[in-house]
Amino acid sequence: MRPTSIYSQRGVTLAVTLIFMFVLFLVGVSAVRVSLVEEKMTGNLRDKHIAFEASESGLVTAEEWLDGLHDYPEPTDAGVHQVWKLGLPGTGGWWKGNAKTWWTANGVAAAGNTLQYAAPRYIIEERSFSQKGENLVMGDGPVKQGKFYYQITSRGHGGAGNTRVHLRSTFVKRYD
Repeated sequence: MRPTSIYSQRGVTLAVTLIFMFVLFLVGVSAVRVSLVEEKMTGNLRDKHIAFEASESGLVTAEEWLDGLHDYPEPTDAGVHQVWKLGLPGTGGWWKGNAKTWWTANGVAAAGNTLQYAAPRYIIEERSFSQKGENLVMGDGPVKQGKFYYQITSRGHGGAGNTRVHLRSTFVKRYD
């Protein structure tokens, strides 16, 4: 039996090396694509968190404002005293359907930060009044006592203008 010569295997090593390099190239391209998609997902998630925190700060600001009131703010059709009559800002999904310009004109601004596209804004609506046997009559007439229920809707933006979060809460206040 005759030993194989080095010269008879010249092309095989090159072919195997090229196939191996091509497989490594495909794995590398795939890793880069996955990394880019994950980076975009992370950026979008961060933007959504910024918008959520902004909207939540709008709710907290509105609740603090209501909590600090001593006198009852009369709700109006246009939110003149920062309190709207229920359903008058719009019908259906008004908080989603109205553009940034509407929120800027009608909503009350809360403190924002530099990460947000726009400062958070909120709308307060008086939902109802509950009076359970608490009628107190003194002097000239009855004094309305009970609990006022307010619906607060807040809109916060993330770093991009198209990232918005709307949050809602119910706040109960009693004026004595």
